[in-house]
Amino acid sequence: QGMAEADKKQYEVIYKGYMKGHNGWVTSMQFGAREGRDNFLISSSRDKSVLIWKLKPEGTEDEEFGTPFKILKGHSHFINELSLSNDCAHCLTAGWDGFIRMWDINEGKTVRLFKGHTKDVLSVAFSQDNRQIISGGRDKTIRLWNILGENKYTIESAHNDWVSSVRFSPDKSQDLFFSAGWDRKVKLWNKKSMSEFVPDSPINFSSQYLSTLAIAPSGAFVATGGKEGNLKILSVKQKPDLSFGLEDTRNCPLLNEINTVAFSPKFFWVACGCDNGIKLYDFKANNVFADIQMQPLEETSKDEDKEEEEEEKKEKKVKRVHKIGVLSMCMNTAGNLIFAGCTDNNIRVFEIAEKKAQQPKYQ
Repeated sequence: QGMAEADKKQYEVIYKGYMKGHNGWVTSMQFGAREGRDNFLISSSRDKSVLIWKLKPEGTEDEEFGTPFKILKGHSHFINELSLSNDCAHCLTAGWDGFIRMWDINEGKTVRLFKGHTKDVLSVAFSQDNRQIISGGRDKTIRLWNILGENKYTIESAHNDWVSSVRFSPDKSQDLFFSAGWDRKVKLWNKKSMSEFVPDSPINFSSQYLSTLAIAPSGAFVATGGKEGNLKILSVKQKPDLSFGLEDTRNCPLLNEINTVAFSPKFFWVACGCDNGIKLYDFKANNVFADIQMQPLEETSKDEDKEEEEEEKKEKKVKRVHKIGVLSMCMNTAGNLIFAGCTDNNIRVFEIAEKKAQQPKYQ
């Protein structure tokens, strides 16, 4: 469904299968990689639950790519986001009920309840060492917590509107974290002083709210997008005075609302989950190389389709097509699989595969 060239190789995106289990929009996902143990997927939903999925071995022909084997319940409203610890032992969830929960993955139980936000919590993240937690929400605050659930610091009015996304830098040498908000801004923060690195000159982010934020595995780039449908890539730069700043690097109008972004762990690619599917952007080449529409999982047969078309012609009715949006995404560690959480409550799986050269045909 799409092709790209990286390291002089051609790649294509292939639909691999689906995962069914949630009864609401799939709002957040992460891939869990554990040494000596099976990898897993963990997802949250508007059905107020978290599911942990057993994945089928790669190469399996079964279209059902994974099955849920554990469910975590406790929130009384939608779960907006989750964050998995680096050791895959614990998970954080941000809920519209105003609470953050920490879960023991093996036990499937809440081990900490974080109370402090006065409105819906929209985003939560573990630090690289799993010892600190940041969160943001509709009360416009950013809060720093320890793993005991103690609110160590609160940045009041961190944004002039809802704080939609918060992320720590994956670079352990940099005490940085980032935030995006409905005030159309991305901010860079000093974790030690809990103060903002004020930009030397304003960056024009968007004319409408920003929904999402992702940091490249190196910590050198930030991707953001939102209602306007403009993907923006920023560079994280250290200044001569050892402070940090953001530099406008790439802009790519996708023309569809962006709900989520994710960096490839393998290439200079960003996957964008939009209100009509997935777009894959190569930010070295500065182009979109794949546009993947989400197809309904239950397909009717061709004969049934013809019968329906004939009936509609007779009744002069217009068939309505409901778009399936992508709200959440993640990639596996190898960077060859994309998991997409959708508005039809299902997860779809796509493979980025090297395109095989066509063999010449001989008469």
